[in-house]
Amino acid sequence: MDLVRDGKTYFTADELKCKGSGEFKLAEGFGEKLLDLRIAFDLPMLPISCCRSAEHNKKVGGADSSHHITDGIGTHAIDIHCPDPMYRTALAKLALATGWTVGVKRTMLHLDRRTDYNQKDPQLLFVYGV
Repeated sequence: MDLVRDGKTYFTADELKCKGSGEFKLAEGFGEKLLDLRIAFDLPMLPISCCRSAEHNKKVGGADSSHHITDGIGTHAIDIHCPDPMYRTALAKLALATGWTVGVKRTMLHLDRRTDYNQKDPQLLFVYGV
């Protein structure tokens, strides 16, 4: 199901489904939070990865407890391509201010809603490869 608000499509199911299995299962409420972020950001967001089957997650080197995995409650993470540092910084600041965990890589941001689905997990800002 595409993510649509007020008749406008912000993300398609094809963009968000698992690139390995084709699975599409978002955690309850995650789609709405993602739409809220996209509309507040007011710039296009190009997903690199969202839903992942456990098998595909393993194949791409994801963590065993990845928030991308569709099993169980469903995916509550997305990786967004960042074309330049200004875009990356602006999106990271907005995401952090609105309750997202943010993982920073040179050309992408990992965004997840871990605190919505596991109250023990704190909101984080982290950098890949450090």
